[in-house]
Amino acid sequence: MEILQTERLIFRTWKVEDLAFANELWGDSDVMAFLNVDGSLDSNQVHEKLKNEISNQDKNNIQYWAVFEKATSDFIGCCGLQPWNYSFRSGPELGFHIIKNKWGQGFATEAARGSVIYAFETLGCSQLMAGHHPKNVNSKKVLMRLKFDFVEDVFFEATGLMHPSYELRRSDINTHSQ
Repeated sequence: MEILQTERLIFRTWKVEDLAFANELWGDSDVMAFLNVDGSLDSNQVHEKLKNEISNQDKNNIQYWAVFEKATSDFIGCCGLQPWNYSFRSGPELGFHIIKNKWGQGFATEAARGSVIYAFETLGCSQLMAGHHPKNVNSKKVLMRLKFDFVEDVFFEATGLMHPSYELRRSDINTHSQ
């Protein structure tokens, strides 16, 4: 099911038939370097992650949706929302994972901006949370472009590290539309 579109991207829900896309993304050690202490996920772990994304959509009406380039229909990764489970703060978590051969083309920022607008305008969220690995400067840059504010460091079990975490309030949405 299509969720949203941006200028260059189409977001849709994950399907069980998307296992090859999921393996391309989460099975890549470069993509997973900042997301998992062990690097890439094995095929069983990727399958479980895909099932979790599908379950998130079924339970919460959100997930890190599969994202495709409009012009080519190429798979570029995933971006979207998940429940925030790391601290007392509320609001869904914005996240994005882009396949390596699509890095440096502005897709993460465009996808994240589209997800932010969707969260506020379509889902009616009052705030969003986001975080990144402490060494992932590119994810930090995306969050800074979108005007997320640092709020705290939270423990991220998958990496075993404290991750800087950020918040964006709905009242800041005008900053993103420009």
